[in-house]
Amino acid sequence: MKKILTSLLILTLTLTLSPPPPTLQAAPNITAPIAIAVDFHTGEVLYERGASDRWIPASITKAMTAFITYQEMEAGRLALDTPIQVSAAAAAFSSNARVSGAFVPLPKDEYITVDILLQLLMIPSANAAAVVLAEHISGSEAAFVERMNETAESLGMYAEYTNAHGAYVHYSDAYSTAILIREFISRYPDILRITSKQSVHFNGTAYYNTNHLLSNSTIDGFKTGSLRQAGWNHSSTAERNGRRVIAIVMNAADNESRQRQSRILLDYGFAELERREAERAEKARLFFRGRVIPTAPAISRGRLMLPARSVLEVLGYSVQWHNEHKIVILTNENGANISLFVGRSLVSINGTAHRLELPAEEIGDSVFVSMGLVALITDTTYDWNMETGVVRFD
Repeated sequence: MKKILTSLLILTLTLTLSPPPPTLQAAPNITAPIAIAVDFHTGEVLYERGASDRWIPASITKAMTAFITYQEMEAGRLALDTPIQVSAAAAAFSSNARVSGAFVPLPKDEYITVDILLQLLMIPSANAAAVVLAEHISGSEAAFVERMNETAESLGMYAEYTNAHGAYVHYSDAYSTAILIREFISRYPDILRITSKQSVHFNGTAYYNTNHLLSNSTIDGFKTGSLRQAGWNHSSTAERNGRRVIAIVMNAADNESRQRQSRILLDYGFAELERREAERAEKARLFFRGRVIPTAPAISRGRLMLPARSVLEVLGYSVQWHNEHKIVILTNENGANISLFVGRSLVSINGTAHRLELPAEEIGDSVFVSMGLVALITDTTYDWNMETGVVRFD
């Protein structure tokens, strides 16, 4: 009996002294059968339901058409002010009442700039704007669709595109849509200038954005889509405190439902980011060539950042912080002389400039640096296991 009581006492003390597990969020109230929330900076999935299920994207298709248009501008074959002539076929399609979608009449033979076409494409979801761009870029919509599918494959997406606008049925999935939007914003952030606009004026008429979430100041896009066969789809993105989340909802019951669930999913995504990052920063343990380095790291945009002074001084560096000029000077007994420019992706090591993936930044009263920078100046490689929290420099 005494041994049993002792064991119970030990178990009670262990349970009492052990830190509680991190509090999990309640699942968001999402009724749509297909949904996903993704961390823009890392690509980590924060929530998903049926995200890889084959589904009809409807007018979210236009995001791919816009993406390829930006590829053409990057290649120098188009510019925002390039005028494109509306073909007879595109003009007729723009007023075809039998086709689902927004009707923005495009007069035959009129010249419209790429910028206005992109706005008509992404704001009121004008189907014919997609046809005009497709014909100009590839010579025909059919040839453009081939490029759409090739581009999707190159990005690691699943897609079976058959048209440039989504007014007719074809297939993709929510996960692939998130891949496309993340790549789009990463490579061509100018698209947010367009997707964040409430309306576009064309030929004397104001056409309004189908994304009704833009009244929320943090939400700046992305694209809606609906068809009788597809239900109500919504892709959206928002930025808060330097972080961005992408949310996709597909096959919602109606317009109000897709907007409401998109807002719920974005809120959940940001809260989940904060929860996961707090947990990861708390359990991080740093090992440098087998040696334990006490540290209190932080998470910035999904990446683990290390306090410069407490880590580098242990590694034998003298750390001088010149706050006025936002420069950190590092030296050691071996003659190393390193100048680190806070807020800039640049470091000078013994007179040689190096580009950094992540700039040093001020968090609270301290300067934090990336694991990549520590590896660079110490001539090591690093690995961060987010599950165990172990950071190794070898």
